[in-house]
Amino acid sequence: MTGKALKPAKKTTKTEVRKPLKEKKALKPVAAKAKVVHTVDENLARLAASTIPMTFVRKNEGSWDHEMWLAFLDQIQKKGYSPIDADRVGLILEEAKARYFAEKA
Repeated sequence: MTGKALKPAKKTTKTEVRKPLKEKKALKPVAAKAKVVHTVDENLARLAASTIPMTFVRKNEGSWDHEMWLAFLDQIQKKGYSPIDADRVGLILEEAKARYFAEKA
């Protein structure tokens, strides 16, 4: 024991009526967002339809090295484009690169 004296419980008189406890409403379960899983082909179509490839090409002025390429693959996977076929992503970037240089001409 810690040495603190316990307070005696409050006694009720015959005329005093205790209020009933309020019933707590049951919480509704929160549905977790289901993670949408796309196929490789769906992810490639979504990526090709997005502005992500052209943004990458413009940012790098149509030229990038292997490290930048790997960083791009990592970036799109973090954005939910997974699973993905890296070779076909490369083709999407090459198409964006061709459009980029055509716009500059």
